[in-house]
Amino acid sequence: MARRKSSTRASSARKTTPTSRKRTQSPAKRAQAPTKTLANQLGKVIALVLVLGLVLLIQRYCSVTPEPFGPDANIVSIDGDSLRAGDGADYRIFGIDAPELKQSCKEANGDDWLCGRAAKVRLTKLIKAGNLTCAVKDTDRYGRHVALCSADGLPDIGETLVREGYAIDLGGKTGYAYANAEREAREAKRGIWRGTFQRPSAWRQDNPRSD
Repeated sequence: MARRKSSTRASSARKTTPTSRKRTQSPAKRAQAPTKTLANQLGKVIALVLVLGLVLLIQRYCSVTPEPFGPDANIVSIDGDSLRAGDGADYRIFGIDAPELKQSCKEANGDDWLCGRAAKVRLTKLIKAGNLTCAVKDTDRYGRHVALCSADGLPDIGETLVREGYAIDLGGKTGYAYANAEREAREAKRGIWRGTFQRPSAWRQDNPRSD
């Protein structure tokens, strides 16, 4: 009879051992749950910070409207009313239309002269006056930034070009008229007004770009 009791006790001990092991593992599992939750929350916060950083970078470097040129801007003239910045961006002088680079005009005696080249030379001299500043106002169909530019002694380079007869006023097309400056140039027979010329828009229509 004694042996049977001992056997029963041993059996009971073996049966309770797995149960005791399960009880010792439960607190560890319960401790892991908050850790996983914290890791998930931290991951979401990091992802949100990365997204916000990406948005800020896009706004900073992919903005449609660039910052105005400063006094030390690296910029050159392409023709009589177009500029190119050091970063390769093209700009169009606001409110005017100058003869195209390959365009010729007529002197009063009927002789041809390279009015397009002359307009580019004049614009080059104007932007070299110092402290060139251009404020972007719009973008044209070619992707160029349309800008109002000034330099030392020249509050509006576009108006100066019209007044000297190297460009015409776009007037109603832009809502920014240089009608008085154009009238002054025409009456004084300055630049293109000293003879006859084809309006730049008409010349471009007769001589479409090949690129």
